[in-house]
Amino acid sequence: MIWEFDLLLFALLIASAVVAIRVRQLVATVAVLSIYSLLAALLFANMGAVDVAFVEAVLGSALSGVLMLIAVLVTDNVQTKRSRKAEWVAIPAVLAMVGLMLWASADLPDRGIPNSPAAEGVATEYVENSLADTDTPNVVTSILADYRSFDTLGESTVVFTAALAVALVLRQGLVRRRRPDPGPNPGPDPDTDRNHNSDHDSDRAAP
Repeated sequence: MIWEFDLLLFALLIASAVVAIRVRQLVATVAVLSIYSLLAALLFANMGAVDVAFVEAVLGSALSGVLMLIAVLVTDNVQTKRSRKAEWVAIPAVLAMVGLMLWASADLPDRGIPNSPAAEGVATEYVENSLADTDTPNVVTSILADYRSFDTLGESTVVFTAALAVALVLRQGLVRRRRPDPGPNPGPDPDTDRNHNSDHDSDRAAP
């Protein structure tokens, strides 16, 4: 693990998040968010979590990007006007959350320290016994697919439900686009109504 590379990826993550917020075209926003997910996958891979990086690259960068792009093409490519009041509320909240996370992470141990809390206790049991228990050489895969199989099943259900919801939204958008526009209602024609009333009065007056 190279900390300079981690720092570069972290800076690019922040820059891509800011660009995704400021861009007005939704297609460009989807592209920037896909880049964000790809950078996160590279960060996970550099930290040694190759499986998590693979999932992030496939779901976050590829699949989610394609679904969001289809949704944008079906609906509209321009964002609605932002509310200034919402920005004045959201920006301090985001800055406060970032400050809280940085303050909470100050006491975290450095990565790779053997006597850190993350490397002791149950983590040692997983590292020493995962191969014998699951016949899987990759510890991360054994935890996701064996020890946490029900949790992974729940996460897959959430992803499937989200994809189904997106499919329903896209279907409704396609149905609306295929409907012909009836156009404005012209309303009653005054000349036609006048002629109709005249004929009706003539029929009344006739013996």
